[in-house]
Amino acid sequence: MASDNSVTSELRLLLSLIGEAVNIAERYISLPREDKRAVEQPNDPELRTSICTIEAACAQLCSLVARPDDILANKFFAVSHPNARTIPPASLHAFQFYEPACLQVALSNKVPDILQESPSGVSISELGRRTGVDEGKLGRILRLLAAKHVFQEVGPGTFVNNHLSRHLVSDNRLFNLGLGITGECFKAASSLSDTLNDPAMTASTSPLDSAFSKHFDCNSQFFDCYAGSSTEHESRASDFNDGMIAWSSVVEANAVVFDFPWNKLPAGTIVCDVGGGVGDISVQLAKCYPTLHLILYDLPKQVEDAEKRFWPKHCPEAITEHRIEFIPLDFFKECPRKHSDIYFMKNILHDWSDGDCIKILKNVEKAMGPSSRLLVHEIDEFVIRPGYRVLEEEAKIAQAPVPLLSNFGEGRIRQHTMDINMMVIFNSRERTIEDFIYLGKAAGLEFVKLWETGEMGLVEFVQLRQCEGAASS
Repeated sequence: MASDNSVTSELRLLLSLIGEAVNIAERYISLPREDKRAVEQPNDPELRTSICTIEAACAQLCSLVARPDDILANKFFAVSHPNARTIPPASLHAFQFYEPACLQVALSNKVPDILQESPSGVSISELGRRTGVDEGKLGRILRLLAAKHVFQEVGPGTFVNNHLSRHLVSDNRLFNLGLGITGECFKAASSLSDTLNDPAMTASTSPLDSAFSKHFDCNSQFFDCYAGSSTEHESRASDFNDGMIAWSSVVEANAVVFDFPWNKLPAGTIVCDVGGGVGDISVQLAKCYPTLHLILYDLPKQVEDAEKRFWPKHCPEAITEHRIEFIPLDFFKECPRKHSDIYFMKNILHDWSDGDCIKILKNVEKAMGPSSRLLVHEIDEFVIRPGYRVLEEEAKIAQAPVPLLSNFGEGRIRQHTMDINMMVIFNSRERTIEDFIYLGKAAGLEFVKLWETGEMGLVEFVQLRQCEGAASS
């Protein structure tokens, strides 16, 4: 939440404006049916003004009371494809897709960094000189973003950072997250319709048939784009890693560090972080639970980045005390260490088709022992929830209270925007809890429990034969 002393009075004024506008709109809504033609007229001045007031006030209200990284992440995902929706719904309108396009211009030219140097404001002519972008066009872009409460125009052609845009300076990982989403994801989304309307591609689950691959005309999937050895590849890989850490912060992925009973595990418990990237969650586990022995698995480039850059900076004591191992692994072809206690996978399965997920899970299952557990850490909001209501005793996941949609509707819209993002980038999808149970069983795993940890969900599995043995005994 913004910390300015005037926030409280501004909130009250916004609430007053909303109330007055709602009273006006209510008069039209309560008209007898035969008189409702006026409600349907888009150019009715009074109704139109009331709607504009509600939209503007609600959007500003949200920008004041919500966490900056939460708001900014929603803006990045605002229209990852033309039909996506985001929070707050009051800010939706035609041409909404230009907001992330304008954010991309601001981020790629590091406008927040320049503004951060001068709290009193920077003229558009100075911004144009320093970025190389035409000052007239850049000014129009910043004016749109300021109208959406990112940046503030304090004088004729003079802009400053506000409580949102100062989180977008290049040393904040939200910068990396925004650069990737408003760049590659946004561009790839423009090819979604082409891939879905192509008879040869519409039913495909191959990542080579994704909108991303089609748009960038590359005969490879997303992760291969970061696997090269050039400076550009290394820079993009580093941006991606930092962006994913920022996303973890947005959805409070670190809740798993506190909501799962790690503290009850015996000293020396081996935790294998499979496909863990640079190990942002493992670092937090290492800091909070020094008796755990951690093994980080990923492709060679990721493991090298983790061992040489990320862990020496964020948790050097774990390296010195030999509490962390860095081991390259292709989880499609290899198994992690056998009979480890915990196998942990964060945001892996949503990148892949069902067939590929089963291959990954089978390789983990082969490594598991009788007492091993697999924890699949996928976003709880992104464990797709149906919009219909079921009997409470049949619900595997808590439902929203009546009269809200059972899946919280707009309150948890990111599950749907991320689902479309997975379609665009990987030709994959987010899944329901029933989907996870199916994938586990196909790989020889038995579902045990869904742990709800903040915005994240932790799906626990054991070996199927372990459960069968327990049942027979």
